[in-house]
Amino acid sequence: MTDDSAKLVAVSEAIDSLCTIEITGRGVVGALAAAARAAQGGALCLRAARELARRVQPGDTVVIATGLPTYPWFCGEQDGPVGAATLARALVLGLAARPVIVTEAIHVDMCRAAVRGAGLYARGVDDALRLPTTVGVVEFPTDPERADREATRLLERLRPKAMIAIERPGANEHGHYHASKGYRLTDHCAKIDGLFARGKAAGVYTVGIGDGGNELGCAVIRDTVVARVPYGAKCQCPCAGSVVPAFVPDHLVIAAISNWGAYGIEAALGLVLERRELVHDRDLDRRVHELCAAAEANNNGPGLLDPGTDAVPTEVHGDFVRLLGFMIQSGIDFGRLYKEPRYPWLRHVEAPSGRSPAQREDIPR
Repeated sequence: MTDDSAKLVAVSEAIDSLCTIEITGRGVVGALAAAARAAQGGALCLRAARELARRVQPGDTVVIATGLPTYPWFCGEQDGPVGAATLARALVLGLAARPVIVTEAIHVDMCRAAVRGAGLYARGVDDALRLPTTVGVVEFPTDPERADREATRLLERLRPKAMIAIERPGANEHGHYHASKGYRLTDHCAKIDGLFARGKAAGVYTVGIGDGGNELGCAVIRDTVVARVPYGAKCQCPCAGSVVPAFVPDHLVIAAISNWGAYGIEAALGLVLERRELVHDRDLDRRVHELCAAAEANNNGPGLLDPGTDAVPTEVHGDFVRLLGFMIQSGIDFGRLYKEPRYPWLRHVEAPSGRSPAQREDIPR
């Protein structure tokens, strides 16, 4: 399917629609997604996928930041690490990229488990930069001074072509990090904002994926978050600021669940590259969730270590990726429809004009 195909755009609109279905009952994703589309000129997942396909060459590094400490345990949730692992898989299979995940020390084991669930090796940076099907998982400091030094070091070492934050908190206008309900997380969060800010200043393509307004990247739609999200304008911590991170990325993807935004980019990348296999299947999705939960990532909502994200069980996530995969395969097939019929047994059926359906000029395009 050519990149300027009207059908590609149509299918990408369906991807965005599916990713932003109000499944969790929070009641804000519609407004946030509409604001993101209005601010950025339309398609969310497709724009990110196109830029990734354009910028990332075989062997290039893509940094993926994830991990949001959940109150009151201040441990990780499955939203973020799961999507980071499956998106890393798509980047490896589709672009031969070298993904490196950065996160807090408390999230390293769960991210490694999720990566293994996605069928990839979870190793250190040296292995990730030289081996195929391998993802680096790196601890990033919570101390601001150490984080600043690490940002400089990592950028010089990795020279990434893109940086993607998935369900990743960011510092607000007062330098504090918050949960979606306005609780302060500052002391427990790695200070990854500086890494993204330095990367963007150096020309690295930056993407934020969020679902509630407190995630890195949501500054693109700050006014909508402040107006529509509970505690968006004023947190529940002494800083009395917004929950919106100050960093503004090159692009923002809003989804009902942040993992679904990562899945949506997978799907759009599969559409652009005509590679259905870039969208993982329901069995792999379950495996990633289960291994992530076993590594003590909780199902945020009930706060249990059962496989699932944002109180949505794995069976529903499996149904979601199955729908995405079907949509992408259909989009790829219909993109080829006028070169040859979609179904082989219709290949030799002639149109009334005597020309094959693929040759007829009167068929609406």
